[in-house]
Amino acid sequence: MGPYGTCNSPAEFTRPVTPDKPMLPAKLPAQHKRATAFISNLKATNTRQEIPDDVGNGLYLIVQPRPSGSMSWAVRTKLDGKAIKITLGRYDEEGSSQRIDRPSTKQVLNITQARDLAKRVKADVGRNHDPRQSKTDKLSLDYWLDEFVKTARSAGFKGRPVKASTADEYQRIIETDIKPNWKHVADIRDLDDRDIKKLIDKLAPGARRNAFAVLSTFFRWKSVKRVIGRNVIELADAPPKPQSRDRVLSHDEIKAVWNAATSCGYPFGPIVKLLLLTGQRRDEIANLKWSELSEELDTITFEGSRTKNGRAHIVPLPKMATAIIKALPRIAISNDKMSDYLFTTFATKPFSGFSNGKIALDKHCDPTLPDWHLHDLRRTCATELAKLGIKQEVTESILNHKSGKVSGVAAIYNRHEYHDEKRDALKVWADRLRTIVIDRPRPKLVASA
Repeated sequence: MGPYGTCNSPAEFTRPVTPDKPMLPAKLPAQHKRATAFISNLKATNTRQEIPDDVGNGLYLIVQPRPSGSMSWAVRTKLDGKAIKITLGRYDEEGSSQRIDRPSTKQVLNITQARDLAKRVKADVGRNHDPRQSKTDKLSLDYWLDEFVKTARSAGFKGRPVKASTADEYQRIIETDIKPNWKHVADIRDLDDRDIKKLIDKLAPGARRNAFAVLSTFFRWKSVKRVIGRNVIELADAPPKPQSRDRVLSHDEIKAVWNAATSCGYPFGPIVKLLLLTGQRRDEIANLKWSELSEELDTITFEGSRTKNGRAHIVPLPKMATAIIKALPRIAISNDKMSDYLFTTFATKPFSGFSNGKIALDKHCDPTLPDWHLHDLRRTCATELAKLGIKQEVTESILNHKSGKVSGVAAIYNRHEYHDEKRDALKVWADRLRTIVIDRPRPKLVASA
């Protein structure tokens, strides 16, 4: 019999048997309490010890020799056919109260945390991803959402960049609806379909489908699927299509909204006024650039990349709209460079705070005012143009929208832009709007002789 009991080799045990100490197993027990008790009984020796975990996840407890005797966790595995060792952190019975996202020599882990992290590290290696070269931000949700927008603007997802207006909409939805509701998500790999459902349920009904569409594109993106290891969106249910709205503001409501926009101020107030005056889409006005305006500030020229239907679009502005634009402040990026955006809070990005802007504007409205959306202003403009006797094809041209009034061969060969007709129509509408929103003093009564 050898000095180690019935075995002549010390390899099966972590240290020799002594009269006052029982033999200890050569592996960490799978059961948590037994594993914790096992570690508490460990003593440092003159040699470095590596004790494997019985769970079989490649995890080892490393015990440094005396006098240090410090303990740490490591995973032994293979990457590209080569054996590697990844240090996860130092051992501590209580563990860390902080979220454990990646290996770090500065963090402490209990047995449960070490096993969870070892499993995650092994999964990374299985995807040919070296955890030793990972940075925290490379696994963060914010990092990948930002990369998603950058890719949309550059390479795109189908071999070509998406339209600038689409990329702007991606960014707006991400900044206003997704990031604020997923602040708690530190690691993108922790997301599943339940998180998507919770986020969608928090949003207003009108915002749910747009947010789901962005998330669908995001999670189907190959780069994200590669990091997560699956398509999270597949098990999530798309929100139902909202009912079509037919809300048109009355003249009293138009006046209330206009006055509230005046009180609300820059940048949201002028945006609301221009939406009502021109009937254009929300993002077309909110993302408006000085370079898209004529020198006299009386015409907007949208390139096809800025419109929903991809067609270039010219909007003649009535004097009332030009006056609003002339009163806008110019925002500087630096001492010698001005921002190209009419409406901005960061100089380098267009305005995107529609939810907060609407809340602020509603505070200046009568609380009895029925619920209304920004898109209702576009519908209201179109309705008022019809009341004024403007031909439908002219209204459609103002809105840059085709409803079928001009179709067939006529639609192919009729390239008339109705520029003069549009300018006249918007002037008539601006005159009507002025009578609606501006209080006129009552005429004084003159007593008859």
